[in-house]
Amino acid sequence: MNGDNHIIVEGWSPRFASAVDALLGIEGGFVDDPVDRGGATKYGWSLRTLIGEGKIDLDGDGFADFDLDMDGDIDGADVAKLTRGDAKFLYHRCFWLRLDADSWARPIGEMLFDQAVNGGMVAAKKLLQRAINASLTKFRLNTPLLKVDGVLGDKTRAAMDAVVAVPAAGMAAIVIAYRDAAKDRYRAIAAANPSQKRFLAGWLNRADKLGRS
Repeated sequence: MNGDNHIIVEGWSPRFASAVDALLGIEGGFVDDPVDRGGATKYGWSLRTLIGEGKIDLDGDGFADFDLDMDGDIDGADVAKLTRGDAKFLYHRCFWLRLDADSWARPIGEMLFDQAVNGGMVAAKKLLQRAINASLTKFRLNTPLLKVDGVLGDKTRAAMDAVVAVPAAGMAAIVIAYRDAAKDRYRAIAAANPSQKRFLAGWLNRADKLGRS
């Protein structure tokens, strides 16, 4: 963070520490691929996202904390200067806490986190609702299907609990259905935008790993 006389310390749960380390094992170093819709990227942080989230000034020095070269704006040069510590700080603040990931049973919180980072918060939440609906249908439960709106409230949690309570389903059913929903989303992106097809194999591999660690 900027500022010679300021140190920002933020604690996080062991669960987040494990999840973010797993995430950083997937997300690479600095890449500036013109086909990548998010722009220059490092540790999974795209220029587009950093511009949106990096304008905070927690150290009070008058500069956006993630204007790392302190030139008055956030651009590709700032993405290149991101450290792993910076990335972890942002992931905790901008994704883990906003998802309330610690409140979700393992590995749901971790899957939401991964897919929120990769595809956006709303998309990740909708994947969970689709996974729950698929499980409710598969196991013929009487619980009403969820509205897929990306709002994870009491109805979503209750519907998930209903699936998990069925011995033949359990948490495994939700995890498998979430993977399938993520794969469907990736395939739809590639089908809609042929320039993204080059990323599809990696995306599908990522989806297949959800909930396994």
